Amino acid sequence: MTTLEILRPSEVFPTWRRAQLVVDQHAYELPPSPHVLRTTGQLEPEHAARVTDWFLTAPAPPVEAVAHAYRALERDTRRLFALVRNLGVRVVHVDADPGVSAAELCSDVRDHGLLTLTRDEPHPLFGAFDELRALHDVFGHAALGLGFDLQSEFATWLQCRTLFSSAARPAAFCELVGAVTAYVSTGVKPGLRAKLPPAGWA
Repeated sequence: MTTLEILRPSEVFPTWRRAQLVVDQHAYELPPSPHVLRTTGQLEPEHAARVTDWFLTAPAPPVEAVAHAYRALERDTRRLFALVRNLGVRVVHVDADPGVSAAELCSDVRDHGLLTLTRDEPHPLFGAFDELRALHDVFGHAALGLGFDLQSEFATWLQCRTLFSSAARPAAFCELVGAVTAYVSTGVKPGLRAKLPPAGWA
């Protein structure tokens, strides 16, 4: 048995077919099948360590390539968030972390059309951060029925990345893989930052 077969997603819940159909209709390319993402690990531990180290390294001042990627991400995010709203999902912002489990998040979104987000610090370069969090939760966690463990988070990325244009994917990787992998791996929530991953990662 391979390492990735052992490191499969550990939190698996019912899927949300309506959201998955939206992903399938609007993806630039076919994502891996939900069955594969729900049952097979996709992130090698060594790569997770490299991603964490990269993300936690102090970013250089933004250059035009970073700004370009984040402008593309903002355009894509606003377009995709409209699809979230078309599904009837209502986003509620709260000041204190409600401590919602992954199972509760998926159930609330799937069964009640409710997504609760804790207000976060302003992003240094990205004006649609909350909308990105919402579409990641809806089209990643709720659609696939996956939790917050590292393999589940990377599986949601592999699905959500197909919804972004090639210009936006490096910035989306920073937000949905870099920040999340560093948080899950260290247990400490890192500050928001804007940077682009090495070639081939996104």
